[in-house]
Amino acid sequence: MRFEEVEKKKNQLRESGKLFHAIRLSVALVTVLSLLCACSGKAVEKVSTSAWKIYQLPFNHAVFDLKQTGEKDGWAVGERGLIVRFNGTAWEQVESPVAVPLFALAFPEAGHGWAVGADGTILERKNDVWSEVPKPDKWHLMSVAFTSPADGWAVGERGSIVHYNGKEWKKIDSPKHEALNRVVFNNPHDGWAVGNQGLILHYDGNGWNEISSPTKRTLYGLAFRTPSEGWAVGEKGIILKYDGTSWSTAESPVERTFLNVAFSKEKDGYIVGRGGELLSLRDGKWILGAELLTRKTLYAIDIPPDGKPWVVATTRDIFKKRL
Repeated sequence: MRFEEVEKKKNQLRESGKLFHAIRLSVALVTVLSLLCACSGKAVEKVSTSAWKIYQLPFNHAVFDLKQTGEKDGWAVGERGLIVRFNGTAWEQVESPVAVPLFALAFPEAGHGWAVGADGTILERKNDVWSEVPKPDKWHLMSVAFTSPADGWAVGERGSIVHYNGKEWKKIDSPKHEALNRVVFNNPHDGWAVGNQGLILHYDGNGWNEISSPTKRTLYGLAFRTPSEGWAVGEKGIILKYDGTSWSTAESPVERTFLNVAFSKEKDGYIVGRGGELLSLRDGKWILGAELLTRKTLYAIDIPPDGKPWVVATTRDIFKKRL
């Protein structure tokens, strides 16, 4: 084969690799962004201005996660490497070292944060600067959680699990290859992850193991009120409850897809999802809120120590509960 033919073949292989990467990233974004579209109803908002304060971002990038790190300090991440910071009054965009989607945030200690995203991207905020760190895996990372500044976990596409040991991130063997959408830890020896096809994994301090699941529906959100009471939510209104021994289905008031669940320190619970669904936990049952914040999808929720939730809607709206 002549030199020109060899170079032509190499270029074709390079382009096919780029195409595969583009398709893989597009599929991930389509999956995430499709969840941000309202299921039904007209695109008309009905917001209770007395109970919630609305912050409208000055751009149209989707926001995928947020964390309040102080009374007047918070962070959010989203598509195209978006990073924004709350200064106590408004959300402002800050410089990002990447242009790929960022799906999740964690702040294990004041001033020290992490963000994960597409293609195994991991960012660290240290000394007031966000920078990219070496990737332990190539698959999209969808969720991140820390038990301490020196013990962190992230999960994502194709069952990817990576661990931070205080110095570096390393790939960990996963018992399954279905996508993992959320990871949480009650303590260093009690971690949970949920994902596609109802997948539930548990970490016992030695390794990750699959746990019996009562559903085949995709699970997107996961949170614990206590180590012996956990909740997982997902596709078509599925709600699962953990009683300290096993997971079982719980009653759901609607069949729209839920995307996240969170609890305050006082153990007040909220579920958010498509079509602006906002549920609260009352006497062990999940009920629809009396007021509709928006008909846009509510994608992420964070409840800081003050017990007043922050909720992210599609594209430009972030809500903060006043009362």
